Amino acid sequence: MGGPARLVVDGVSELATPIEALWQILSNRLSDLEQRYSRYLDDSLVSMINRRAGTRAFTEVDTETAALLDLAGQLWQESGGLFDITSGPLRRAFNFQNGGAVSPEHLDAARALIGWERIEWQDNGLRLPVTGMEIDLGGLVKEYAADCAAQLMREAGVKHGLIELAGDVAAIGTQSSGTPWLVGIRDPKQDSSILTVHLTDSAMATSGNYARVIKHEGRAYGHLLDPRSGLPVEGPTSVTVIDTRCLTAGAVSTVACLKPEGDAEQWLNQAGLPWLIINTDNAIGGPIADAALH
Repeated sequence: MGGPARLVVDGVSELATPIEALWQILSNRLSDLEQRYSRYLDDSLVSMINRRAGTRAFTEVDTETAALLDLAGQLWQESGGLFDITSGPLRRAFNFQNGGAVSPEHLDAARALIGWERIEWQDNGLRLPVTGMEIDLGGLVKEYAADCAAQLMREAGVKHGLIELAGDVAAIGTQSSGTPWLVGIRDPKQDSSILTVHLTDSAMATSGNYARVIKHEGRAYGHLLDPRSGLPVEGPTSVTVIDTRCLTAGAVSTVACLKPEGDAEQWLNQAGLPWLIINTDNAIGGPIADAALH
């Protein structure tokens, strides 16, 4: 999925499954998810759906994929259209790869291809009605994969473990000593942690708008885009959320990053989960920060 994976098991001797076999099981599961949902793989399910855009062909999806798409629809509805998995065409106007480039002349054409509500459904399948439309499940799959890996670890007998997928973390129990798992939240301004969080049998996801930046007319823009206007959002620099599932934590944090800072805090409070926000001036706040600093 384009990022590093880290597996920690404390107390290997207690496992019902040998650690080498467990890693192979996890690797196979993660590879399967990437094979189905990566837009970078030509033969993935997502690529097939996108390739058929504008044709009459519906692509049948399995129960797991349907559940992820259903969540995407819920987030689109609850975020007022800010979370939209069809917003990929905006890359033609804002390209954050290889140093970045801005092509405002492509913005109107890209916006015309966006809209979750435009997806057509038939029985167990869907289709994108206009050539050039596309879906991208990248905002959900990595967090879902962390949950899947944690579940497989529990089924293998892991009592004390940690799985990290490019910054999204699922913790199983505590360390064998009884000490909570210590997980750092990255400082957007430098390659270090701005805060360390104690996790016990929970998951944590962080969404940020600082890793990929382009400059246009003397101004820096983060990679998160508003699918309604097509323009970069001016929200928090980073949002971290803790929940029992990484998927839920990631969904809540991602939507928060798409909102203006004041609206983001309101959204996070309504979600009712522990959160931390890092604003554009690098100030931190939220229940997670309060707990860590007191």
